[in-house]
Amino acid sequence: MTTAQTRGVTLASNSSLDRLPPIRTIGSERQLFLDDYHIAIMDNVSRFIHRPKKLEDNPILVMEEPWEGQRFIYSDIVYDRPEKLYKLWYSIYPQTSANMCYAISEDGIHFERPKLGLVDFHGSTDNNMLRVPEGFNHDKTVLKDDHDQDDQRRYKMIHYTKGGVGVAFSPDGLTWTANDDNPVLSPTGDGSQWAFWDERIGRYVMYVRPNGRHVMRHWPKKGVPYDLSAFPTRRIGRSESIDFLNWTDIEEVITPDERDGDGTEFYYMRVLPYQGCYVGFLNIYHEFTGDDRVMEGFNYTLDVQLTFSRDGRNWIRVGNRHLFMVGTPDTWDEKRIYLDDAMVNENEICLYYRGSNIPHFGIGDLIGQERKGQKLIGDALGMATLRLDGFASICAQEDEGSLTTNPFRFDGGKLQVNANAAKGAMQVEVLTLYGEPIAGLSRDDCTIIATDDIDHTVEWKGGEKLGDQMQPVRLRFHMRDVRLFSFRIS
Repeated sequence: MTTAQTRGVTLASNSSLDRLPPIRTIGSERQLFLDDYHIAIMDNVSRFIHRPKKLEDNPILVMEEPWEGQRFIYSDIVYDRPEKLYKLWYSIYPQTSANMCYAISEDGIHFERPKLGLVDFHGSTDNNMLRVPEGFNHDKTVLKDDHDQDDQRRYKMIHYTKGGVGVAFSPDGLTWTANDDNPVLSPTGDGSQWAFWDERIGRYVMYVRPNGRHVMRHWPKKGVPYDLSAFPTRRIGRSESIDFLNWTDIEEVITPDERDGDGTEFYYMRVLPYQGCYVGFLNIYHEFTGDDRVMEGFNYTLDVQLTFSRDGRNWIRVGNRHLFMVGTPDTWDEKRIYLDDAMVNENEICLYYRGSNIPHFGIGDLIGQERKGQKLIGDALGMATLRLDGFASICAQEDEGSLTTNPFRFDGGKLQVNANAAKGAMQVEVLTLYGEPIAGLSRDDCTIIATDDIDHTVEWKGGEKLGDQMQPVRLRFHMRDVRLFSFRIS
């Protein structure tokens, strides 16, 4: 865990209780604390970024078949609820007669390679290779689209192609037909696009590298200054479509700045629509960092930062840019982590990522060698889990602290909190706009919460309910040794 706030009294913008900020209306979604939207005052509490817990049995899929080449790249996982099956599409490198494979799993951990009989490899079709659409490049995203009424377009793919981004369609995710008029979006950078159907706005949304193809930088010559400004920088842009074919011009939404330092680039960003907002997983690429030893330091390594947006356009780097996922030293994922997919289950979030113990530079020369007792691998698939809403929490330690929200209106009557109070205690009081406790809903009236649950129901001793209030209110969470992840009015 890493802290993103110093302890003490922290005031959000427009935080004075006698100077009212806008009074917002909230629905039944869980309200997270990844930004300061709901926060007026934090007193002796801090915001923490929680790193996912990696599976002990990682990696869960490695390249072991002769047709899979050296590297596992650009993975996409879909859970097909009618079939109760996890479906995985992954690109392979170097390119063969086809450079995409397909695997399935019943539990999302143990994947099988079905013999599809679609592509010949050395005289046999007993493999899990797919015949890719014309113009396909290994940078791709596959999604199952239940929104589309056309069964022939049930599965959709966007992929990097000559001149920009191309799309393809499939009725089953196995046989693909390229769009006749590719590319559908150009010019763009060198791939790494990601798309999904956004129910909130009723459109498809794509996050992609804007134009300005990256030029591979090489080690500088001794005595020659290394001018990073001479090269384009990978960054993140956004486009929308109502039909997956016609896309708006790319709008740049997040780019490296001076705080990131020279050599920092944004490889790509996977976005998870979550509780009416958007959580982004920003894959950070550290290019040349001054150490000319390929396997040392942070040269050509990748890790992941957490980003957050309420509209999909304006993004913040959560927790002062603290790392969300990073490679574990002396293991298979030490040098590079790419977070490719996030899947929300009933009680947890499953994150699928690719990892490698070889830097991004010089991969082909190092695969198969050994270092510190570890075999060097191109890429493999790993999995990590996170508590529901568990991206970040407001944390109180042994000394009591509190969080006071901005005022809000609401529909509903039951207040529920996602919090770990197993070693401490939490009470909630309901306040007027100006911070005065409401009779029957004060702290002294609140039953103490001292357990760990994603859905605590807050109760007051006199039987009063939050839903009895017709006026806008604030909440004040009093906490001792507690992690508060979210609240909701159900």
